[in-house]
Amino acid sequence: MSDSPGLLTDTRPLPAEDTLGCLEDTVNGNRRVFEFPCNERIRILMRVDCMARRIRYFSEKSSQFEHEACLHALFELYELLSSRGDIKNELLQELDRQRAQLNRFVDQPGVSNDRLHEVLGEIGSSHTSLAEVPVRLGPHLAEFEFLQGLKGRVGIPAGSCPFDLPSYFVWLHRPVQVRKASLDAWVSPLAPLMDATALCLRILRDGAEPASYQANQGVFELNPEGRLARLIRVRIPPDPELVCEVSANKYVVAVRFRALDEQLRPKPIEGRVDFDLTLCDF
Repeated sequence: MSDSPGLLTDTRPLPAEDTLGCLEDTVNGNRRVFEFPCNERIRILMRVDCMARRIRYFSEKSSQFEHEACLHALFELYELLSSRGDIKNELLQELDRQRAQLNRFVDQPGVSNDRLHEVLGEIGSSHTSLAEVPVRLGPHLAEFEFLQGLKGRVGIPAGSCPFDLPSYFVWLHRPVQVRKASLDAWVSPLAPLMDATALCLRILRDGAEPASYQANQGVFELNPEGRLARLIRVRIPPDPELVCEVSANKYVVAVRFRALDEQLRPKPIEGRVDFDLTLCDF
């Protein structure tokens, strides 16, 4: 861990990353960012955040198809939470861990105490909101008979046609604001979980500084000197044909770039790839 995490060195708001859908491949400004979780807790949080971003993105739209996409993402999140009853407690533990880490930087040189207390305040508010929700997140959807019937059909290929679910067909043709009110009622109980997840990942990402490297023939290896990252980020120019793969342990971080051929199959590349590597362990 660096002496002074980047997220504490000034008082500017932390930038929201330009992301759509899953976070394994995000576009940040004019650079593409590939992200690779290094343990199960971060992997689960990224899956939750992936679904949360989709839910919020599509719930703000207006078309019937976009609201259908919102419900499909909501059901995916429901399944994830139902299979992992410990997500709430793991997230609370992660917030506590990050708060303890940040408290070590109070009154340290190079650290903005205003920024530090701002982030600690965000953690405290998020922790309180999450602690107040029911122990079992996600199964609250069982309270909505309409959703239960729909959930049982969406897993069947073409199982949600109008003749299968007439009530769903009617709901999709209700006014946009009525549909949005329904979506808000179904999603809002999950807001503390989604907000806390986004905050944890934001602090993790912004708690480390990137370093620039070059991958000759698309291959690069780094000795992390025993440092075990929790999340690895690789940032490259937004080449639509370039695929990044990462494997890591405490002995080596291996980055491999490959290109897609006409059949979308990865193939070795020649030449050099310039990239930024961030080992996030905050």
